[in-house]
Amino acid sequence: MRVSRLLCAACLPGLLASPRDSRAAEAAGPIRIGTATGIAGRAVRGALAVAEDPDGSPISLPVAVVTGTRPGPVVWVDAAAHGDEYGGPRALQELVKSLDPAAMSGTLVAVFLANPPAFRGLQRVNPSLDDLADMGDAFPGRPRFATERIAAVLTENVKRVAGYFIDLHTGGDRFRQHPFVFYTLTPAIPDARYDELARGFGVPTLWRDTNRIFPNDAVTTFAAAGIPAFLLEVGGGQPLDAADVRLQAGAVRNFLRRVGVLPNQAAPPPVAHVLVTGYRIVTNSRGGFFEASVHPGDRVRGGSVLGRIDDVYGDTVETLTAPAGTDIVLGVSTYPAAPTGGWLLELGTGLSESPPGQ
Repeated sequence: MRVSRLLCAACLPGLLASPRDSRAAEAAGPIRIGTATGIAGRAVRGALAVAEDPDGSPISLPVAVVTGTRPGPVVWVDAAAHGDEYGGPRALQELVKSLDPAAMSGTLVAVFLANPPAFRGLQRVNPSLDDLADMGDAFPGRPRFATERIAAVLTENVKRVAGYFIDLHTGGDRFRQHPFVFYTLTPAIPDARYDELARGFGVPTLWRDTNRIFPNDAVTTFAAAGIPAFLLEVGGGQPLDAADVRLQAGAVRNFLRRVGVLPNQAAPPPVAHVLVTGYRIVTNSRGGFFEASVHPGDRVRGGSVLGRIDDVYGDTVETLTAPAGTDIVLGVSTYPAAPTGGWLLELGTGLSESPPGQ
């Protein structure tokens, strides 16, 4: 892993005060997102119109603008870009309800459902046969299909107001993820600063992308524009795990403290970090029942047994193994059966570790 020693905690004030952050902190007037206009010391709810249903009724993103009593950065957090990822909205609800605007500096913009058509359809993507686009591949958006139009509205508003962007994700209703923070390095943001901000979530596993593996994702798009952007992935599967919801909400809260939106508290104990630089998807050649042999977070190496496929008679017809160069299990399907080509496992590559405090 090509990572230099990260900056010490004493360096943080200078590290975090970038020109972009200063502009965000000094934004004139209240933050306006759709029908929600920020008011100092209050949380204001509203909606951001993005499209229309066939009967002409509006499709809108539910928004809360939580404004502190002192100037500070603007942090944009959204959830449910994939409609079957229910943990993110629940974590964002918990976060917003826990905030005391009187104790805040700056503003939190919370978008609880970034993809209402997919959420209404209880599916990962907009189920309209004229769409079916993955929002993770739709940025910066364009005036074409509905998902791309929503991405365009989000892009316009995030670039207009945000100093930081956080995208909350889970494994959806049939996949479980090891918690990690994903971010894509860019010339627009110094590497060391980006690394330190990522550590601010307090999540031990960081996916430090150096290859722009998701070129049309929100995180990559906003990072290229100079906005430090992160994807926070936690849990998934059914039913929702309350511990996952608390972890995700707490990680965003940690970040808000790190950038000065929330007041600093006693420093938490330093944690060791695992960094990965890439990943591999493992699919099956034979259809049947999937039985995993590993769990999210398990360490693996090339040739490690990951699971098996049993046919309808109960006979094992395929054994899934880890490709060479893989190091850690990032996610495992929780669905019991799969046709050929099922998205069954995600593995991290290029793993390195740093001790607590480094």
